[in-house]
Amino acid sequence: MTTSNKRSDRMSADQAMADGVQKFLAQLASLPVGSRIVTPADIVKVFQDRIDAGKALKTAEAARTAAVKADRDVRAQTSVFVQACRRVVQGMFFESPDTLAAFGLKAPKAAKKKVAVKAAAVVKSKATRTARNTLGKKAKLAIHGSPSTAKSSPTAPPEAPAKPTT
Repeated sequence: MTTSNKRSDRMSADQAMADGVQKFLAQLASLPVGSRIVTPADIVKVFQDRIDAGKALKTAEAARTAAVKADRDVRAQTSVFVQACRRVVQGMFFESPDTLAAFGLKAPKAAKKKVAVKAAAVVKSKATRTARNTLGKKAKLAIHGSPSTAKSSPTAPPEAPAKPTT
């Protein structure tokens, strides 16, 4: 006989034992089981108690599963609202850690950037300035230009070409 750890298999085995006792041992007045003398009705009652406990456990597990699902559904539906509410309370009482503690919250900490992130930002900033040809205040002051005489001013109308005389 192989034993299984599945609850349904154990319950089936218990039911089979109870059925067998009722079918083949019911005519006996008593029989020795272990160190006790018991009636067939006592044996059936033990197996029936085991079956009832297994059924109650299945019902409880189903109820627990349903309760866990309901809890997860409610939390999923209200998570955006709850986060917004927490941010509002943190904003209102940012300077009062004792008041925030009454809500079970802490003041938000400033984000600390890592050195690698800062170094990458500096490199990116320099690359952007080079690409856009932007200059700092002192660099702009160092640039001196002279007006070019070859170009015409953009506001003056262009001259018409001279017509040949015949």
